[in-house]
Amino acid sequence: APSTLIYDRNGRLLYEIMDPHSGKHQPLPLADIPIRLQQATIATEDATFYDNPGVDPFAIVRAIWTNVRGGEILSGASTITQQVARNLLLTTKERLQRTLARKLRESILAYRMSRLLSKDEILQLYLNTVYYGNLSYGVEAASRTYFAKSVGELDLAECALLAGLPQAPAIYDPLVNPELAKQRQITVLQLMVKAGYISAAQAQAASDEPLSFAATPFPIRAPHFVMYVWELLRRQFG
Repeated sequence: APSTLIYDRNGRLLYEIMDPHSGKHQPLPLADIPIRLQQATIATEDATFYDNPGVDPFAIVRAIWTNVRGGEILSGASTITQQVARNLLLTTKERLQRTLARKLRESILAYRMSRLLSKDEILQLYLNTVYYGNLSYGVEAASRTYFAKSVGELDLAECALLAGLPQAPAIYDPLVNPELAKQRQITVLQLMVKAGYISAAQAQAASDEPLSFAATPFPIRAPHFVMYVWELLRRQFG
């Protein structure tokens, strides 16, 4: 569910009340998400996204072979569609399992999802639900957490940094590990060049750009007024 937003009379955001059981979340239509962020995500997570049937057949064969040999099934190398299926359609307990049965169930759900939804609808689901760290789900929440602005205002350098976070949000957290986050951003930019989305010169310019991060991931303005409104909401809605 989306977070609850408290605004002032001029429409300025004062505070975002998060779901205590999940985190910050503000879903957006795909048209409102920068194309560079879409491209960075596809280049990083699933280069054949628009061509594959929702699953990577080679990864499935590899998982079966690993299972036959008695090894552990790893969760890496999943397509974007598989990640959406895992995050939205599997229980928390299932998501933590590293078994062939779970991998096959995830793959079947992803294949069925790709038959029911368009690629853009699946990408929109992914970008609005994937976890970016610091209790932020989806690109809009992540953009406000790390850069204190809406995702529509992000440039190439900022998009590349966000696109690199889902793989390991705690490790690449730019507020805690800026050097690792920078390395990951460069990797994403290189993948975008490889995919043909940007030129090497554009990647270099984005890599050289200094980034300004939010002073705090959970800003609050007019705290006394916000707390007053929050208490009114509690009384009326629980």
